[in-house]
Formats: sequence, C-alpha cells, structure tokens
Amino acid sequence: VGAACTFGGVVWATMGSESGAEFFAGYLIEQSLSVDNLFVFLLLFEYFKVPLAFQDRVLNWGIYGAIVMRGIMIGLGAAALEQYHGILLVFAAILVYGSGKFFWGLVTNDEDDEVEEDPGENTIVRFARSVFPSTEEYDGDRFFTQVDGIRKATPLFVCMVAVEISDVVFAVDSIPAVFGVTE
Repeated sequence: VGAACTFGGVVWATMGSESGAEFFAGYLIEQSLSVDNLFVFLLLFEYFKVPLAFQDRVLNWGIYGAIVMRGIMIGLGAAALEQYHGILLVFAAILVYGSGKFFWGLVTNDEDDEVEEDPGENTIVRFARSVFPSTEEYDGDRFFTQVDGIRKATPLFVCMVAVEISDVVFAVDSIPAVFGVTE
C-alpha cells in the first residue's frame, strides 16, 4: 500500500493531477475487486491441505506469477486500445456480462440448487494436474519431487498454479474496469 501511494504521488507530481487521479482510481478498483481472490486462495489452501508454514511460499510465488500474467494482459489490452478504440465496448460487455451473471445468481438463489463444488474437479486444478504430472505427497516446501525416478509436482506446486490462474480469471473483470476509468 505504501509503495502504491508513493508511486501514485510520483505520478501525480510528475505527470499531473489527472494522471495521478487515474492511477489512484485504478488502484482502488483493483483493491476492491481483489478481495474475493483471498477467499478463493483460502479454499485452495484448505483443499490442498497446505501447511500454514508453506502458505506464504505459495502466495509469494503465486503473486509473482500473477503480476507477470496481469502485466501481459494489461500490455495486450493497452495495445488493443491503441489500435482499436472500440475495444472498450468489448471490455464493457465483459463487465456487463459478469455483473449480470452475479445479479442473476442473487435473484435466482435457491438453496436447493446450491451444490458444494469440489476444488479437485475445478477446471483450473484439473488443467494444472494434466500439464504437470503430480503426486499427492508433500516434500517439505518443494514444488517438485522425485517419485520412482520421475519428477513430479507436489500439491504445493499445483496449488500455486491454481492461485495464479485463479488470479488471472478474476483479472478478466478488474482490468477492463481499470481501462474504462483511465481511458
């Protein structure tokens, strides 16, 4: 938070109040929309039974990967905006669709329809396991281990990949919102 405020202050001082205000508006949108990520991360930690001592490691590496992937998404979005200003309409459609889906879920919420989803059946977790042969056993704080001479991902690594991809999925709504404010 301190680094973001310092950076925002530098933007304000060097590029003007409009750019500074846009930075802070984007920062606040990102912060408010990222709270739901924490709940997903906690569910993933619970599902993978990540020991408390290793959760920090998964979060740190997960955040590093998410920063890189969000940077790529922002770069691609900015390039698309530069080439075709109408892409804002596509971004707006993504936001309207997400909002409508959320609202429809509130309106039609029926307790009989609620089914608790097994995170192991989640598309993201299944993808990570299909790309990286994995084991169910932890090997300390290692992301990979050797099983019968074969290198396999530990649940720690699969959880980290799930954290990163989940963050990118959640960024699909927050990045267009930031572009909408700053454009």
